[in-house]
Amino acid sequence: MRKLLSLKLPIVLAGLLFANTSAWGHSKTDLITVSTGDTLTGAINNMAAGKLSLSTDYAGTISIKWREIEQIESRYLYEVRLDEGERLYGRFVAGDTADQLTFRSHGQNRQLDIEDIVEVRSIEDNLEDKLDLQLSSEGMLTPDNRTLSLDATATYDVRNGRTALNAFFQDVKTVSQDAESNVKEINQTTKFSFSREFWRSRGTAQSFRVVSAVYSSNDELGVDHRGSVGVGIGRYLIQDLGHELAISAGIQGVQERRQSCDDQAARIDPRSPERETCNDTEMFFSLNWHLYSFQARDMDISVTGNAYPSLSDWGRTRGDLLLNLNWELFDSFFWTLSARTEIDNAGDRNDPTRSNSDYTVSTGITWKY
Repeated sequence: MRKLLSLKLPIVLAGLLFANTSAWGHSKTDLITVSTGDTLTGAINNMAAGKLSLSTDYAGTISIKWREIEQIESRYLYEVRLDEGERLYGRFVAGDTADQLTFRSHGQNRQLDIEDIVEVRSIEDNLEDKLDLQLSSEGMLTPDNRTLSLDATATYDVRNGRTALNAFFQDVKTVSQDAESNVKEINQTTKFSFSREFWRSRGTAQSFRVVSAVYSSNDELGVDHRGSVGVGIGRYLIQDLGHELAISAGIQGVQERRQSCDDQAARIDPRSPERETCNDTEMFFSLNWHLYSFQARDMDISVTGNAYPSLSDWGRTRGDLLLNLNWELFDSFFWTLSARTEIDNAGDRNDPTRSNSDYTVSTGITWKY
């Protein structure tokens, strides 16, 4: 089991932490009127987690609290998701109704309450208008520990669906001293994931179909190679402007390399390079929960969890959990907490040197400009 605790300060962020970008975007001609009466010009990237992301020529990419929006006018096509699950496709046009936005869809104007809109996505023909990309990196160096983490997330929005890709890599080197000499231990974790959600073309879309694929390796758990492909169905149980909860379930095929596919096999020398290719069938159950609040201080919490009970290797269960928390301390400064964990109740099979769980935790202060 591995635990990592790091402090992210503004001066460290400049050299070690993240580049965050929404790729390219359409012409910056959208007009946004806020509650103060000011009008901002830019390109709307999206609205999620209660904030509108706007690319500008004069201040880069800025975030505007959704409840501060009074009016939007744009010539570009967007998908709007309402809290009861309805999805609309069209354009924002000028209006004069307080607390409502005018949205033109199928040749008709519709007045939408600000509080009823939970998501806005840019739906255009060009790749740069569909793709949202976020990159981050984190490093820590001490006399006995060196850690490097890289994380990349991309979402590709099209009408009636969304594709998400994530790549995560972490390299940890630990130096310990025994009675004879220093011992170096290097553990690496790699994970690539892909998912595609298919929504209904019209009307409510609380239910959806999902296709997913994952490739991973984890030295701590003794995973040399693991790949999976699965299909399932999901449903939004809650979708409000401050609270979302979605679940999904399905079946997937898994292939992995381990020292023995036989759980009754005798213990094998962990130093042996010999590996067998094992094929299994699993169920998967996923949960995505997102809570955000804009009272005195901004707060954003997201939890993503997966459980994989095996159908062919009876009694074996895997799982993973990702927690992200951002809480505004004061203007532009946030306390952040990120925790990842992965478990496998058969992770030490045939190898007593391996663990059944692996987790990392990072926390600190983040400055956002």
